[in-house]
Amino acid sequence: MNPISRVLYFLQQALRLLRTSPWLAAISVLTLAVSLSVVGVLAMGMLGAERLIDQLGERLTISVYISDGTSSQRTSQIEQRVKSHPGVTHVRLLTREADRERNRKLLDPALLAGLDQEAIPGQAVLELELDSGLASRNDLEALIQWAEKTKGVEAVEDVDFGADKLRLIFAIVEIVRSVGFVVASILLASALLFVFSTVRLAVYSRREEIEILALMGATPRFIRAPFLIEGAAQGLFGAVVAMGLLSALHSELYALVRDVYRIHLDWSLLPAGMIIWLLVAGPLLGLLASGVSVGRYLRV
Repeated sequence: MNPISRVLYFLQQALRLLRTSPWLAAISVLTLAVSLSVVGVLAMGMLGAERLIDQLGERLTISVYISDGTSSQRTSQIEQRVKSHPGVTHVRLLTREADRERNRKLLDPALLAGLDQEAIPGQAVLELELDSGLASRNDLEALIQWAEKTKGVEAVEDVDFGADKLRLIFAIVEIVRSVGFVVASILLASALLFVFSTVRLAVYSRREEIEILALMGATPRFIRAPFLIEGAAQGLFGAVVAMGLLSALHSELYALVRDVYRIHLDWSLLPAGMIIWLLVAGPLLGLLASGVSVGRYLRV
């Protein structure tokens, strides 16, 4: 048998094996698809969270509001104090009038019509720009503690540090890291078990034919090849279905992050790297399950 004929024979036999237990094969493919999709979501979710942390870190600021009536000398002392923090890269002082002008620009022009300018709030404030490298859990908590201490400084009325979004993202990342590995392992193990069972049933259903092939001198590799192709095919089909699921999920998750949390993040659940990973991981998982099944139950 020439190589081309042998390959065609293997493919034909693998297709025949899939037809032996079509429902079980379909369940195996679906289980693999769901497992690969969940692993992909977890992986890309982690990557998206890291990118989001980096983006928020680039805009990390603290506003230190100075009490009314504070002298310029005392304000300068407070400015020097906050500048001494190693994470502060730049400090900008806004006078009460400058802060009122900034707030005025934020208001709807329709609301400003006939409105007394003194009614627009304004307060002297120190705007602190922070090092983007501080966007980590430990550094964030240290900054929050420093901000709380700064509130107690004389002539400081309030400190505004929008750390809630970062805290939420860090919490999500920790949950994904803690739970994701366990969930992914369980799902992948379930998928492997289904592929294992499908190939095992195919082996049992063709025991007599396998024994005849062995008596005719067929090598173990020749006999195993169709079963391995069957497992790889199930893995490949599962990967293709997983790509479809991830593609459908992407638009929904992106809309959630954009519309609910008002965060614009350039990320995708199905980048080129994820497609390659799925197309490689799916068949490999199928080969692993079928290889174990054939090795255990096929006696040649």
